[in-house]
Amino acid sequence: MITRERLIEEFVLLDEKARLMDSKEIHLYLIGGGNLALRGIKPATADVDVVVENVGALNRLERVLTDPSPELRTSRGLVIYIKVVEHEYRRKLGAYSVYRKLDPELEDFNLDVFVRRVLKGITLTEGIMKRAFIPEEFKGLEKLKVHLVSPEDIFLFKGVTSLSRSKDVDDIMRLLELGIDFDVVLEEVEAQKEVIEPERFEHLAGLLLEKMISIQKLIEERGLRSSGLDKFINSLEKLLFELEVRGYGSDT
Repeated sequence: MITRERLIEEFVLLDEKARLMDSKEIHLYLIGGGNLALRGIKPATADVDVVVENVGALNRLERVLTDPSPELRTSRGLVIYIKVVEHEYRRKLGAYSVYRKLDPELEDFNLDVFVRRVLKGITLTEGIMKRAFIPEEFKGLEKLKVHLVSPEDIFLFKGVTSLSRSKDVDDIMRLLELGIDFDVVLEEVEAQKEVIEPERFEHLAGLLLEKMISIQKLIEERGLRSSGLDKFINSLEKLLFELEVRGYGSDT
């Protein structure tokens, strides 16, 4: 598992290597468990997920990760990642690669890098980027600009994953305890409707509704209630009804 301290150390070392390479700036948007671990919301994460804006940023990051040249030795020695997975590595939304740093002393460090869109799900929009910020721990980095995506956007990213991913349900519960502005989440849902293929958006909105209803039931089982979540569910139901009435995503 990757702790908050390990995550910070790895990005600091990668920035050091990027400076040795005189790389151009690389903007990374930290999502998933790594984001929550850095915020102290969860103790550790199995892997670190980041989103970059385009394939050019992915190419620059890959050079920093994988270049084994001895002259790029950092204060902690050579930092070398290997590419273990490559999917749809073309100029299209949804391309992503997985890299792993093999560390004999510490556990391996897995880094999943998505281009603009996380698989066939949420897309990196202007709103998501504007709400993100660079935390104090990374403000001193020169080449790697690591942005923390907002809790509301993490909530949405995790809200459209499969119900079988119990760790995402746990993370959503943590975020609810932290406090979520559902108006922001709903605003981003509307923004996603403008950038995602109609049929795909309708599918994702359905997944989101299904997961929110399951979360609502979990909360009720604990004798609690979230009026914000209740209103959000009502808004999603209304949105899906309107899409159905308009024939959104239909070829006819």
